[in-house]
Amino acid sequence: MTPNSERLVDLIFKKLQNYKNKKIFLEKEILNKFILSLFKEN
Repeated sequence: MTPNSERLVDLIFKKLQNYKNKKIFLEKEILNKFILSLFKEN
């Protein structure tokens, strides 16, 4: 994973963790796999 994509995953993860309106259960590793799968499809 490139440093830019890693930074993007970190930013998304932090934003979702701080989302107050709904409780979100998220593991960083799962988010990372999901984002990588999006990159691979294009």
